[in-house]
Amino acid sequence: MGEGVAIPHGKVDGLDRLVAAFARSTTGVDFDSIDGQPTQLLFLLVVPEQSGGQHLKALARISRFFRDASFREKLLGATDLEEIFRAIEEEDAKF
Repeated sequence: MGEGVAIPHGKVDGLDRLVAAFARSTTGVDFDSIDGQPTQLLFLLVVPEQSGGQHLKALARISRFFRDASFREKLLGATDLEEIFRAIEEEDAKF
């Protein structure tokens, strides 16, 4: 995605529900981003093999979150998990 963000995603056989995970790297990792910049914010999304449109809807929503520079800054500046959860909940409430 660029801008220090990566959203790896896919479908997994045998999974019974959507699973998401968030990770932050203060130094950044080489994730072969489109802008060549290190990735600091990663949001993994996996869904059941037969999920249909659920996968695309979740991916679109998460992508919208990370387009907002102030949201990215909140996640990068968060000092604990509570701040990260709060930032995600606040962003989710906008949609």
